[in-house]
Amino acid sequence: MKKFKSLLVLFFRKERLPCFPESNEDGFTLFEILIAVVVLGFVIAGLSQATRFGINAWDTQARIAERTDEMERADRVLRLVITEAAAPLAADDKPFAGQEHRMVFVTHLPSQPPTDPVSRAQVALGVDGEHRLVLRWEAHANAIAIKPPPVAPPIVLAEGVDHIDVLYCQSVDDGGKWLHVWDDSSLPALVQIHIVMQDKRRVWPAVQVATMLDNNGSF
Repeated sequence: MKKFKSLLVLFFRKERLPCFPESNEDGFTLFEILIAVVVLGFVIAGLSQATRFGINAWDTQARIAERTDEMERADRVLRLVITEAAAPLAADDKPFAGQEHRMVFVTHLPSQPPTDPVSRAQVALGVDGEHRLVLRWEAHANAIAIKPPPVAPPIVLAEGVDHIDVLYCQSVDDGGKWLHVWDDSSLPALVQIHIVMQDKRRVWPAVQVATMLDNNGSF
């Protein structure tokens, strides 16, 4: 009996399996895990910077497009109303009064026949107290109006405007000089408007428009 117990003890000592099987593959060390975490952090930071750069580039492009649209819209309106500036109807008529930072003049309304009782408008261009380039206009009747014409809402051409500088050029027969003030009964040959923005980084190209006055001083 004692011999049998001894054999059992020897058998189990030699043949019993370990609780966990042995493996030849080694695991990651703590140092390797830390390096992997650091590298992953750099990758995430790079992706975050790239995403932020893309968003900022998109916002910048959107602002540039918006400003370009604003410039083009203002340029079209200014060219339209100045090109269609009305000639004086009488010798003492002064339909165009220009100052250094604003101007008031009479212009033809687009798509209106000349025989229409209200085919012209009196336009005032200037910068208001909210630093907006505003175009104010009201109907200018060709005859005595029975009742005052309704006042149209102002047209905001641009925002963030500090001021405008306006120059008026005489016709060639009158000397062709550039003036800061226009009080003549005739129309200027050219009108130049320089829009100065509050943000000095925004540079607005000067708008130069010719009226319907030809080089001979007539229409």
